[in-house]
Amino acid sequence: TIMKKIGTLIFGLLILTSCVEEKDTRNNIFDPFQTSVKVESQFFDLDTISLKEIEGKKGTKIYFIRESFDVDSTDKISLELKEFYNISDLIKNNIQTVTQDNELLESSGVIYLNFTKNGEEIKLKDSATIRVKFPFSLSEQDKIFSGEMDSTNQMSWSKTEAYFMVLRFNKTYQIDMGYDVTLDSLPYYQELWRKQDSIYEKTIGSYENIDKKVGSAVSLTNLGWINVDRFVEKPATMDFSFTNSLEVDGIVMYVLYDNLNSFTSYYPDETENIILTDVPVLENTYLIAVGIKDKQLYAQKLRVGDNLTQLSLQSINQTDLDELFKK
Repeated sequence: TIMKKIGTLIFGLLILTSCVEEKDTRNNIFDPFQTSVKVESQFFDLDTISLKEIEGKKGTKIYFIRESFDVDSTDKISLELKEFYNISDLIKNNIQTVTQDNELLESSGVIYLNFTKNGEEIKLKDSATIRVKFPFSLSEQDKIFSGEMDSTNQMSWSKTEAYFMVLRFNKTYQIDMGYDVTLDSLPYYQELWRKQDSIYEKTIGSYENIDKKVGSAVSLTNLGWINVDRFVEKPATMDFSFTNSLEVDGIVMYVLYDNLNSFTSYYPDETENIILTDVPVLENTYLIAVGIKDKQLYAQKLRVGDNLTQLSLQSINQTDLDELFKK
């Protein structure tokens, strides 16, 4: 009958439709800089010593005091250190500069500190601190942040308690002595150094050296990822929507800012219809889209404000990708 023929046709169409495989546009997380030069861990064997000044290859100094850790006298201690002091290192290691509340930061430098005893990770004792001297001077705008990396290798930062060391000449003992102060107190101590009498000139030698000694060290209350940052004032936030016609296995969107050591990155849910929400933007902000298909990289750089909604990713090699991110 006619009804039976129609039913058979509909059933056939259903089977045919079920056989058509849907295109998988789910995004796969990947590292565009997998073959680039990365920041390497530096390892220091502290054995069973009590005190030691440790200096990293890029100038970070860590002042190790064994009593700050809950360890036995026979435990062998080791330190793993990583130093990130330029925007290229931050980008290639995906250490983005936003807080957990999506506040944009500008980084002066990031370090990673990990102490172990007999191969097991150890923490500072309660109320203990570890003193770190950075290879740059701190300012009253700087804050110390502690970082957490999630399962998708995305970093977020939160403010952490820290104390800043200033040196002050002690006339009784005729030596410089270190004092822990809050960051708000730094301008006072900096001015104090500059106004001291001839004893300081004889001891320090010049005001330039005094400036180097003031406000470059901090007493940290925790280990792991540490960032010296300042808040970027009043960035706007924008939503973006792009269509990507090139079939890729994964895509990542980077946001960069002219003349700032700042960036963030996003892994959208899918590779075809890309939606980004609440992205911090400034006057000169750029988006760089990087995709991958069968180990081949594709990229495109966009300027925020050009109102482009269709991506046009082009094949690119690792060297040219590194150049694309240079400011």
